[in-house]
Amino acid sequence: MRLPVQLNTRERIAVCSALLVVGVLIVGEWGVFPIIRYRKTLDQAILTKALELEEMQGLQKTHALLKQNAEGIRSRLSLREKGFTLFSYLDQTAGSAGVKDHIAYMKPSGSDLQSSAFKIFQVEMKLQSISLHQLSSFLYGVETSDSLVRVKKASIAKTAQSAEGIDVILWVETIAP
Repeated sequence: MRLPVQLNTRERIAVCSALLVVGVLIVGEWGVFPIIRYRKTLDQAILTKALELEEMQGLQKTHALLKQNAEGIRSRLSLREKGFTLFSYLDQTAGSAGVKDHIAYMKPSGSDLQSSAFKIFQVEMKLQSISLHQLSSFLYGVETSDSLVRVKKASIAKTAQSAEGIDVILWVETIAP
């Protein structure tokens, strides 16, 4: 086969080299580089999925703990005596702590927990002219019971009637199914 243009050996090597470089670039651009980009995309997708899996496993552990806590609360609530009410419980605890005569008022209220099977019952309670010892005895009786009762908030002020007495407003709450 004869070429239309006669090239010497050096020119033939240069043309073949140029064709070889162009061929390598074409193979690289349409064959190798897309594979490298696709592999990089796959590596990034694998990393993203691994992070999502780790987050899901963390959420699964949190869900299991919350479910276990809810079951624990249900079992503790089942140990309560039948007909348990926060109002009567506080009245009984106040009697055993010796502050029943100092109760000015008790205002009950209740509300539902959002997306839960439990309800919160609250009682606002005012104790007038009591000593710190009586208050600590009452709070100890409320907080250490197995009835899932807790003092949410307390407001303590020195009473105007006595130098050593205090007035206390307590917001006490419990949950019920």
